[in-house]
Amino acid sequence: MSDSSNVLHVHGRDLIPIRSGPPRRPNPRIRRLLASENRLRSRVAKIDRLLVRLSLERRRLLYDIADVHDELRPCAIGARGRRRRAVTFEEPLPPTVKRPVQLWGRALRAVCLAFLRQANVPLTLRQIHVLLHRAGYAIAHRHPAKALADALGHEADHGRAKRTARATYQAEDAPPERPESGPSTVPDW
Repeated sequence: MSDSSNVLHVHGRDLIPIRSGPPRRPNPRIRRLLASENRLRSRVAKIDRLLVRLSLERRRLLYDIADVHDELRPCAIGARGRRRRAVTFEEPLPPTVKRPVQLWGRALRAVCLAFLRQANVPLTLRQIHVLLHRAGYAIAHRHPAKALADALGHEADHGRAKRTARATYQAEDAPPERPESGPSTVPDW
């Protein structure tokens, strides 16, 4: 339809109808709509990268807070009494948007892998769950944390993700080669 070098690949967009007869002439309205869709998809991809960067920056800031906390209130070894307040690296799970996109199965795995690839560092299940909520997704399951763990375990079993520690995953270096797939972006189901 158009130059393939600057067009984002969307699964199923460029299907050719099975017809016999003369080729169809280009439709300016369709071209304009596809260009608009590409602009919107690139903006969504930028926002997803920003979400991942902010999550990683937040984690670094929490490590700095823990270091300052250790200097302010050093551990008293052998002392009895109250314990010092612990600095937790886990934020509370943010609420979802009013009508989140419900994910399960293949769609959940695809979005999680996209976040892992954008992060380029290991993420915990909790961090991935927070990213999902901030991006407007929710896990369609009675036990969402278990479904997320199962989804990433499945991806680790098939070599698309790597388990680096307990409840911590990282995307494999190269995504599997598939001729019909385009760049790795977060799907918009």
